[in-house]
Amino acid sequence: GCGKLTGVSHPITIRASGSRFGSWMTDTMTPSADTRVWYMDGYYKGRRVLEFRSLADFVSGQNFVQHLLPHPWAGTGHVVFNGSLYCNKFQTNLAVRYHFRSRSVLVQRNLAGAGYNNTFPYSWGGFSDIDFMVDENGLWAVYTTNQNAGNIVVSRVDPHTLEVLRSWDTGYPKRSAGESFMICGVLYVTNSHLAGAKIYFAYHTNTSSYEYTDIPFHNQYSHISMLDYNPRQRLLYTWNNGHQVVYNVTLFHLVNAHGDL
Repeated sequence: GCGKLTGVSHPITIRASGSRFGSWMTDTMTPSADTRVWYMDGYYKGRRVLEFRSLADFVSGQNFVQHLLPHPWAGTGHVVFNGSLYCNKFQTNLAVRYHFRSRSVLVQRNLAGAGYNNTFPYSWGGFSDIDFMVDENGLWAVYTTNQNAGNIVVSRVDPHTLEVLRSWDTGYPKRSAGESFMICGVLYVTNSHLAGAKIYFAYHTNTSSYEYTDIPFHNQYSHISMLDYNPRQRLLYTWNNGHQVVYNVTLFHLVNAHGDL
């Protein structure tokens, strides 16, 4: 069941590896028997995606295969959904769908008007202009445009064609946001990527309305460069200063929703 975010657990550190910036994730849609982990170190001109067979293999750094993308990615706003990687092609506003099993790009599509190349990043920079995310309602892209005066735009995206289905202007300046994530059609925004951050703003796509929130968010290693919700596990994944960390979330009507780690 869906619900409103009311709390985030203390961080659980899974591994310390890689550079200060990066992204890691599990598939947001596969059966829970599939425990593969994907790992993308860095935010700038990377092409190498590591696929670990299980969380235990990821922790030990063993049993992985390498995917080499045909084009480098930008930022850390990638997501894996139903066997495909969704990412932003470096130096463009193209959304890319890369299919792991066939090792090929199935589709790429321009996000009309979306800023790229550090035009409208999150507060930490890092070419984080375009951020893909998945929640209970499907695939989303979060970015901004000149027409929206640098405020965060949330778009529902068709996962097969990458066509934008509908967009909302949240009114929240993206350069003032630390990171953001979607749960149950609501965009939650942190007010900083540094220590002392909190979940400060929520935009509800079902009512096209926003509210200010005050949800504590313990930023243990003081520099978050990726933050994503996995609806299958009800976990927040984050890359925090070279540490791969998860958080349990508490949703209203759901007492202490745990992931399947």
